[in-house]
Amino acid sequence: MVWSMTRRLPSLNQLRAFEAAARHESIKVGAEELCVTPAAVGHQIKGLELDLNTTLFRRKTRKIVLTDAGRALSEHLGKALDTIDQAVAQARTSELTGMLKITIAPFFGNRWLLPRLSSFHNQHPSIEIKPSLSFDYVDLGKSGFDAAVRYGSGDWDGMSCVLICNDAVSPVCAPQLIAGRQLPLSAQDILDLPLACGSRWREDWLAWATALGAAIDDPEKITEYESRAFMFDAALSGQAVILADSRMTAADEAAGSLVQLSPVKVERPQGLYVVSETTPNPDPKLDLFTNWIKQQAGG
Repeated sequence: MVWSMTRRLPSLNQLRAFEAAARHESIKVGAEELCVTPAAVGHQIKGLELDLNTTLFRRKTRKIVLTDAGRALSEHLGKALDTIDQAVAQARTSELTGMLKITIAPFFGNRWLLPRLSSFHNQHPSIEIKPSLSFDYVDLGKSGFDAAVRYGSGDWDGMSCVLICNDAVSPVCAPQLIAGRQLPLSAQDILDLPLACGSRWREDWLAWATALGAAIDDPEKITEYESRAFMFDAALSGQAVILADSRMTAADEAAGSLVQLSPVKVERPQGLYVVSETTPNPDPKLDLFTNWIKQQAGG
């Protein structure tokens, strides 16, 4: 006799929304990963709680805290979604051949991604990643590129934006700028040095100072550079202290070209994204590449 089994499961969208928010302990960050609004994630989680008749989060002023039931569900659900992801990837094996053309900002491409691409090609020899380094935001619909790796806040209208990782920044500079001084420096000692930032990201310094209970007397004195590449050049040449994510500075710190002035890191809303055209049938090769790059970044 063959027994039939009907699984009474909540909707997959509810489960995905809850798992992302639980993993990040943030509805906002979970929404960014799923490329939806925080309100949409909150709605899905509320529906899941009603379906399960249990509270999964304790909602506080600026954060969410998992209940015991929520934590247990999160742990099992994360493993289950990973298993589903692997099963789907195996089912799509026949589609995982060919080329992906990716446009990448030179700063991120040269500093972080290109040195790691051989690892992807070793794992997936039937897929060729063809990177193109460009400062321009190309029109993916007309350029022939499959996707772009971009830095920002994920606000590219009409595009599918998958978060790789958010910046977690701390202050670094060239050793000659603080020659003879013992590390780590105090927050105020750091803020008294020449400071620099990238275009649009002056708030990083204000957020970092606030996290340490310090203040910047005159934010206008922070030198703003057009691109992160120019900002890094200023730091490497000993002109200024910058705030940067350790994923971008690790090689320079290991070589002694940059030193970390404080261990305190502050997470910022901006980060790296894989951006592509919105489509009902995403390219499984791009999904595979996106998951790989997220794993490499620890996202």
